[in-house]
Amino acid sequence: MFQAKYRICDLFGIPVYVNLSFVVLLLLFVTDFHSFSFGLAAAIVLAVSVTLHELGHALAARAFGYRTRDITLSLLGGCASLSAMPRKAWQEFLTALAGPLVSFALALVAYGVLALGVVSNVWLAEVLVYMFWMNVMLGGFNLLPGFPMDGGRIFRSLMRAFMSRERATLVAMWVGRVFAVLLGLRGLWSIFNGGGWGFISIMIAYMIWQEGYREYLLARADPDFRHWTQDDFEARVSPPPYER
Repeated sequence: MFQAKYRICDLFGIPVYVNLSFVVLLLLFVTDFHSFSFGLAAAIVLAVSVTLHELGHALAARAFGYRTRDITLSLLGGCASLSAMPRKAWQEFLTALAGPLVSFALALVAYGVLALGVVSNVWLAEVLVYMFWMNVMLGGFNLLPGFPMDGGRIFRSLMRAFMSRERATLVAMWVGRVFAVLLGLRGLWSIFNGGGWGFISIMIAYMIWQEGYREYLLARADPDFRHWTQDDFEARVSPPPYER
């Protein structure tokens, strides 16, 4: 059932889909707050924030000539499906960083509106406070080194200054797996202590464990580039032309 996804809009020519599992996440938000209206507003803030976070990745990749096939929202967050990851380490670094930067920018917008004092409605002010903290946490969590999360990709791009792409991916995968174990244990602790969101931490940890290994297999299966250093990429690789 959770494999089904539905197209909800296009942003800058990029289709945006919602996986049915994301509806479960929104329902959890709707029912987890003191009122239905605030829970609904929190769910909308979450959906918009995650979409714009992924759009940041997509537009950064486009600037380097890489197309984004679509953006999909699911129970575990969002995913911008690029036609290919940027080959050059500095491009991968900026593409991965773009999402968290958008999240922090949204947090600053919410903080700025609150600081100006133009919002007199208490309910709306609470929504803006939630928007601020949601985007701070969204940006901060994604910077953690759970490869292939944003922080893991940033870490791999930095490691490529010292080793081949394949080796850097292997190192990032194992750092990510250590993080996944810690996150999974944190989720179990939350479940046994009455926390209602621990299962999502466990699912994210499992995704990091599995997807990191898949990324490593992709790096190994790339015979043209697996042993290339960053200097090789800078000297010999140009990005593909962007195609709409």
